[in-house]
Amino acid sequence: MKNTFWRSRILSAAMIFSIAASSVVAARPMNEFLQPDETQEVKKLPPVHYVRSRDFDMRHIALDLRFDWEKEQAYGAATITLAPLMPNFQVVNLDAGAMTINSVRLNGKDLKFGYDEPNANLAISLDRVYKIGEAMTLTIDYRTKGLVVSNTLGFGGGGGLKFIKPDAANPNRRRQIWSQGESDYNRFWFPSFDSPNDFRTTELTATVEKPFFVVSNGKLLSRKDNSDNTETFYWKMDTPYANYLTSIVVGEYAEIKGEYDGVPVSTFLFPNEAKEGAASVKKLPEMVKFFSEKLGVKYPYVKYAQTMAEGFSGGMENISATTMTPSMIHDERTLLDFDSESLQSHELAHQWFGDYVTCREWSEIWLNESFATYMQALWDEHEKGREYFLYADVRANQQQYYQTWNQGVRRPIVTKYYTDADALFDTYAYPRGGAVLHMLRKHLGDELFFKSLNHYLTKYANQPVQTEQLRIAIEEATGQSMDWFFDQWLYKMGHPVFEVTQNYDAAAKKLTLNVKQTQKIDLLNEYPQAQYFQAKVDVEIDGRVEQVWLKPQAENVFAFDAAAKPQLVNFDYEGTLIKEIKFEKSTDELIYQFKNDKDTLGRVWAMNQLAAKLKPGGGNDSERTKILAAMNRAIAAEPVWQLRRDVIQAISQPQTAPGAAVSPNAAVSLDPATVAALTAAVKDSNSNVRAAAIGGLGLLRDAKYAGAFAAALNDRSYAVVDAAAASLALTGDASAYGALVKLAETASWKDRVRLAGLNGLAALGDRRAVDLGFKYAAKTNPAAVRSAALNVLAGAGKGDARIFPLLMENFKNNLENNNFQGIFSGFQGFIKLADPRGQEAFDLAKEKFKAQSNLFGFVSQLEDQFKKAVGAK
Repeated sequence: MKNTFWRSRILSAAMIFSIAASSVVAARPMNEFLQPDETQEVKKLPPVHYVRSRDFDMRHIALDLRFDWEKEQAYGAATITLAPLMPNFQVVNLDAGAMTINSVRLNGKDLKFGYDEPNANLAISLDRVYKIGEAMTLTIDYRTKGLVVSNTLGFGGGGGLKFIKPDAANPNRRRQIWSQGESDYNRFWFPSFDSPNDFRTTELTATVEKPFFVVSNGKLLSRKDNSDNTETFYWKMDTPYANYLTSIVVGEYAEIKGEYDGVPVSTFLFPNEAKEGAASVKKLPEMVKFFSEKLGVKYPYVKYAQTMAEGFSGGMENISATTMTPSMIHDERTLLDFDSESLQSHELAHQWFGDYVTCREWSEIWLNESFATYMQALWDEHEKGREYFLYADVRANQQQYYQTWNQGVRRPIVTKYYTDADALFDTYAYPRGGAVLHMLRKHLGDELFFKSLNHYLTKYANQPVQTEQLRIAIEEATGQSMDWFFDQWLYKMGHPVFEVTQNYDAAAKKLTLNVKQTQKIDLLNEYPQAQYFQAKVDVEIDGRVEQVWLKPQAENVFAFDAAAKPQLVNFDYEGTLIKEIKFEKSTDELIYQFKNDKDTLGRVWAMNQLAAKLKPGGGNDSERTKILAAMNRAIAAEPVWQLRRDVIQAISQPQTAPGAAVSPNAAVSLDPATVAALTAAVKDSNSNVRAAAIGGLGLLRDAKYAGAFAAALNDRSYAVVDAAAASLALTGDASAYGALVKLAETASWKDRVRLAGLNGLAALGDRRAVDLGFKYAAKTNPAAVRSAALNVLAGAGKGDARIFPLLMENFKNNLENNNFQGIFSGFQGFIKLADPRGQEAFDLAKEKFKAQSNLFGFVSQLEDQFKKAVGAK
């Protein structure tokens, strides 16, 4: 599951917070850890989990379903074929939660059964003892009791079937039904063996009112009109697969049809979004082709479909039938700024990694999620180029891991010690694992890497797998021992911390690099840890790249021929290794690397080192002048747009000493050359760079730029409009109010223009906006509009007793429904309003997300902002 956030049900839902929260943070070196003392508690290992035992082989499940919309229940018959794996078999134990079991029959005869609903167990007494391999077919008549199980990940909201329909808070909501099975939630809408280490085939028959359509796994074999204005859909999946991948989605849809080598490739989306949907998913058939050819394994199922599900976050890779968030559909203006290819490619890649082969136990979830994360990165490399891949995938995966590490969340990627399955869908399963696969690819080389993946997929097709089978498959395909690689990067936690120094001997014409590993074992954590790391490392010296072998020891020394003293030395060319590095260089050396390094990530590193020197105490006036000149040049000349954007953000932020307080209302001060560079960048060819430049100029809070910002409100890019609205508000110019009200009254795709206007008005804080705020805070408006309007009220209506109750009501509704954008917006509203009663919102969120470290940490950061706002009031 995933997007630029993760959980295949990414946008991993926790990730929408990650996006807002994750400004890149440098990792804290491991060598800061001290010996434990009385004040420090060692983190004990969580409970151990082993692969679940089973005493029968589930072979086939046929479901026949009808639905009661008012009661939010399904009425079902499950016909299950299974065969004993143990002798003297006479009791079948199935997973079945929150159901009413009406009957169980075998060969037309009723069987006795016991139902332990709290433990989700249905125990069926057979009519006699059955032998190993002797198949039987049971028919269970049941009904569900509704969505009763909650989780905190956001993508499903709980176990069972989710009924989406209009209610008092959302009167215009579409009517839909959808399931969410991962990790162990399908037991709440049909009886099963709900564990990933058993594969079976399925059929699904569902009768629904017209004009609803049903999407499920496999092939649609028939549609039958019924006399009562209903239609019956019959889907069949002949390829065996894991239980959690069974799915159903019910709704009104238009179909965008595609095809790859005879396989239908479809997207089912809302009828009023067909035009935009066609543009958003036009590359899907090419993605199927790319993965099929890259892996040497043709897409393995009879069809591929991705289906929009109202209220669903991210995507879920149900076999042959991915469930998707509707927010992946964009209009042409949105596509100027970003697309949903990462989400689509991630979920599609799961059809090989996660469906074709599936982790046999949730401790092995990286075999699903890390591979989908890296396959998505490979699509980016193929479609958007090497530089984009390095920046947006290789670097981003590493940075997300560093952030998690700094928060104190530390474990190996593969471990049988964990609290619950859902807790494993985290940074380690997604970006850290994706970063490890990139290191594996670089270690083996492309030819052997893809040969290994082909062998792994072919050998274990349609089977549950574990990490050791992957390791053995690689060794069989390449002849290379991989024990050490899997041990240090997968079964142990941590990463190397390098101190690199260079010395040039002019007489010998030799460059020497001294590389120390300074990381220390974290004595406060019981998970296994690597003391020293080994790896192939690429070293760039004035444009040429040489490879060395880093030994697992405290110090390595490498010597290279060099006719003259090198101007540029880059240790770990293209940033392959998960690492921290301290490599002292002069300002001039960094500027040279920033300008000339052919490695995109080398230029990024040099830029970050230079940006640190701009802060108080970081460099003298002469150095600052040279750095700003280099930065301004890069704004115009740097070929990678992300780096142009990053430079703008680096030089236009308040340059304060670490830990120093920054007034939220203080204007930044920029030198004339930087202002000129930003002014020129307002016309950059990339919309995200234009938006950054407008945002940077806005921080000047100078009314003389109000005209330029007002003109930018007409840009085709929503990102630019967003930035222009915010910057116009910061000027406080008399024209701002009218221009922002006009935006707020403008209809557009997903209310993007209206949201820009409302967010600008929230920043402006003009009391005249209160009536408009109440207008758009009404429940007849979409949730995002309501949240933005409430922020307008929080910013413009301080002292109005009506506002706080509205904020809290909306926040609680968003929290209950895992609407992460609404939750984040609600926090911003409480910070603006600075009412002490808002503490309740932060307390509720921390309680809900206490098991999700990334989310909990981000809520705590916002809580600090809230407390400062309350204290300053």
